[in-house]
Order: sequence, then C-alpha cells, then structure tokens
Amino acid sequence: MSGRRAGIPVLLSKTETTIQTMQYLLLAIAAMSLIMLALKFFNVKKIYIPQAIMTNYAFALIIALFSGGRYLAAADAGGFGGNGWWYLALITGALYFGSMDLMAASTRRVGVSITTMASRTSVILPIVWAALFLGERITGWELLGTALVMLAFVFIIYRPHDKGPDTATGRNERLKTVLLPVGVFLSVGFIAVCMKTSQHLIKTEGCYETDYPVFEIMLFSAAFLGAVAYYAAKEGREAFRFRWKSIAGGLCLGTFNYFVTFGLMHGLKYFSSSTFYGIYNISVVLLTTLVGIAAFGEKLDGRKTVGMLFAVASIFVLGFLGGSL
Repeated sequence: MSGRRAGIPVLLSKTETTIQTMQYLLLAIAAMSLIMLALKFFNVKKIYIPQAIMTNYAFALIIALFSGGRYLAAADAGGFGGNGWWYLALITGALYFGSMDLMAASTRRVGVSITTMASRTSVILPIVWAALFLGERITGWELLGTALVMLAFVFIIYRPHDKGPDTATGRNERLKTVLLPVGVFLSVGFIAVCMKTSQHLIKTEGCYETDYPVFEIMLFSAAFLGAVAYYAAKEGREAFRFRWKSIAGGLCLGTFNYFVTFGLMHGLKYFSSSTFYGIYNISVVLLTTLVGIAAFGEKLDGRKTVGMLFAVASIFVLGFLGGSL
C-alpha cells in the first residue's frame, strides 16, 4: 500500500510536466501562426512594415522587461562574461529582426503558404546541430526526414517554366522569388539553432528561473536596436512618421513574438529537438496554409502541392517517428 501511495506523486508529477510542456508547445504554435498571418494581413491592408516591425520589438522588449527585469541586477553582478549564452542572445536578436524583414518581403512576393513552408522546413538545421554538437542522437527516420525536407524545398521554390520576361528586370524578379524563401529558410533555421544551444547552456550551466528572463531581454534589445538602425538608414525619417495602423499592428506582432520565444525556450526543456520542432512546425504549416487559402485566396499549383506534401511528410517523420528507428 505504501509503495503504491509513493508512486502516485511521481505519476502526477510526470502528468503535470507533460501537460505543462504541451501548453508551451500550443502557445508557440498559436503565436507563430498568428505572426505569419499578421504579416500577410499587413500586406493586404497596406500597413507600413518597417514601423510595425520596430514597434513589434519595442513592445516585446517592454513585456520582457516587465516580466523579468528584476533579474538584470543579479545577472550584471555575476558578470555576463561568465554566461556562455549571452552572445547567443545578441546573435539571436539580430537574426530575429533579419528573419522578420525577410518573412515580410517573402510573404508579399510568394504568399503566406510558401513562406511558412520555407520557414518550417528549416527544422532540419536545429535537429542536425543538436545531434552533432549537443549530444542528441540522430536516427534513421531523422535522416529520411532531412531528405524529404530537401525535396520539399526544391518543389516549393524551383520554377523551371517561369514565363516572366527575359530581361534583366525579369530575371532579377525571378531570382528574388527564389532567394527570399531561401533566406527565410536559413535565417529561421539559424534562429532555431541559437535557441536550442542557448536553452542547452542555460539548462546545463545556469538557472532557468533567473537566466532565461535576462536572455529574453538581451534578445529583444538586440532585435529592436538592429531594426531601428536598419530602417533609419534605409527609410530615413519616413520610418518614424506616426502611423496608427502600423503601431497597432506592431503591438500585436510584438505580443506574438514574445510568446513564440517563451513557448520555444520552455518547451525545449522537456522535448527532444526532433519531437518538439516536428510537432510545432507541422502544426504551423497546416494552420497558416489553410487560413491563407481560405482567408486570402492563395492558390497552390500542382508542383507546390507536391512540395507541401513532402514538407508535411518530412515534418511528420521528424516529429513522430524520429526516435523510433
């Protein structure tokens, strides 16, 4: 009887951990889907993207300071140089801004469905990185999933019979149509690599309760400063002229961005990279593609449909079969 009673708290603890982890996962899925759809909505409603992106990171930083600013003094007293993750926070912040700008441009040019698939198939980068450098085991299923990802990407972005004008301008436009999804793929993939590495370092060398909030503040600070510097140089005073629609859109985007980061960093504490990113990515791809077709009238031709099926298959293999072969 006593042994049975002793086992109950352990069972409850595991159940509570699973429920909590699923909550983090669902939060990240919902927030990332809303980011992709918001960028498409901005284009439809002609919202000024640079100001929305700057506002987005300013508001995400405010939320991070409000929720974890009390830990800054302790981190400063301990010395940032002693933390292996601090420089990764700055790099991730710069990548956050760069990927957001690329996703906005890609969504405008090739649509939310293709941009989402390009960003989500980047799942292979953190999985391979975790296997090679963080001690996570890579399985035969994960190798198969990686091959499917590459096939999906070729079908999604390759245009063998593009009928655009054979001029310098036409070729430049076709090149952008390919390079923008590639840029999204690489930037989002490197963000996931940095996030996974930072999570690993905080988990093994630091304390989640005190270090994660500081990581988040540094990340959004770097993203905000990078966005302001870039758009000030590119757009000049126009970037700072008040537009209430851009401000409102940026506040929404900043909220989504904060909770994506929160859900990812906490969810990765309990899931392996392949399982977490697999379930996360397949959900975002399906949600945003269906909403893009239903709400924005986007269409998928036969080739892109095949690419989408490869993408879904690859993420399914990586997420649900990755640890079993």
